[in-house]
Amino acid sequence: MSKTKADKQWLDDVSSLCCIACRNAGLGASLAEIHHVRSGAGMAQRASHTRVLPLCPRHHRACYPTGFHAAPKSWQAEHGSEETLLAQVATEVAELRKNTIGRAA
Repeated sequence: MSKTKADKQWLDDVSSLCCIACRNAGLGASLAEIHHVRSGAGMAQRASHTRVLPLCPRHHRACYPTGFHAAPKSWQAEHGSEETLLAQVATEVAELRKNTIGRAA
């Protein structure tokens, strides 16, 4: 699935939020990479570029025991469901964009 200009802007905005798991745990900001949420998508289907979460490598990758891909069910039990976190990210991106527009005016 190729990225549209809007997809690229969304991904940039989401990654600028820093890791949602670190922030929600009170650990502060840490650089984030994009985690595509696949719930509701078949295994052979590509995940949407708009259904993404910002996660640091330790909260994302399977090579870390704390990574989502290492143990998705226990990760979600600790940090919240992907759907709940997607809603939080959408709210935060909307606020980010509102503040960016406000500063530009």
